[in-house]
Amino acid sequence: MKKIFLLFAFSAALMLLSAGCGRAPAAVTESGAAESAAPAAEPQSAVIETSEPAPSSGRQDGERFEDVIMLEGVEETVKYEHVVNKTLGIEMDYDYEFFVRRSEADRERFICTWDNEANPENWLELTYSAESAEAAEASISETLSQEYELLKETRTLDRAGDCVRIEASVIKGTNNMAPQIQTVYIIPAPDGCRIATAHCAIEASEGFGRRFAYMLNTLSVISR
Repeated sequence: MKKIFLLFAFSAALMLLSAGCGRAPAAVTESGAAESAAPAAEPQSAVIETSEPAPSSGRQDGERFEDVIMLEGVEETVKYEHVVNKTLGIEMDYDYEFFVRRSEADRERFICTWDNEANPENWLELTYSAESAEAAEASISETLSQEYELLKETRTLDRAGDCVRIEASVIKGTNNMAPQIQTVYIIPAPDGCRIATAHCAIEASEGFGRRFAYMLNTLSVISR
């Protein structure tokens, strides 16, 4: 009887040991499966895509329409007129309630409706240059740097692609803002470049600067 009891106890202990050994590999297997199913995420590199110039809008010179822009976080409906100037090689839309268009042989000007046209404070000027964008940038920078500290950066216009933006707003050798801010956009083109210069009185620069930026985002380079 004692032998039978010892044999039974030995068998029971052996079964418990086997069961315990069997569970450990199962736990390792589950852990391994979980790790293989959800591997650690690897950091992704940022991909920056360069915008390509958009095609012409197809609108006719003088065609009018409405659009919506954002100013100081508020939507504003603006009344645009389309401009086509084949001498300069540009198409663009301008806000005809805020600006008066003045076309000349070598430039387009858009002058604030409330300014004195003979001596305006807020206006945008568009011209053509046969120089490359790099040469025009060097020439303009040399001229402006005689009076102003310059801030240069690359901007991407919605329809004209990448361009160089030069801001002249601080009087050279001082920390004082100039009474008149000039912002020049030099836009590369196959036949040279297009130059847009925004002039803003310092007290009105934020509002007019935003309006000019919206107008320039509608600019397209076309064949002359």
